[in-house]
Amino acid sequence: MSAGLVPAAANGMFLADSLGGLYAHAFECADEGDLRRWLLARLRTTADPRAERYWQLLAVVNGWPASPTLAPVYPWFTTVFAKGDADHEKGLTR
Repeated sequence: MSAGLVPAAANGMFLADSLGGLYAHAFECADEGDLRRWLLARLRTTADPRAERYWQLLAVVNGWPASPTLAPVYPWFTTVFAKGDADHEKGLTR
């Protein structure tokens, strides 16, 4: 995101592959469509502003330090994985 990469551009499959591989490594599982669909669903769920507000309020109540907002990151990641999934469905694989 900070590098100026546009997630919906023609390199969406490359970005999805790169990010999917990193997540697969982190979760110690295969980098397959199921993982990416799961990630896409999780990103769409956590992108809800109410979820972020919940975590902010929980931090206040518990005296935890405030976390930086991830609001700008969610749409970017969601677009990358959605673009990669659409490319995969069209047969534009690695």
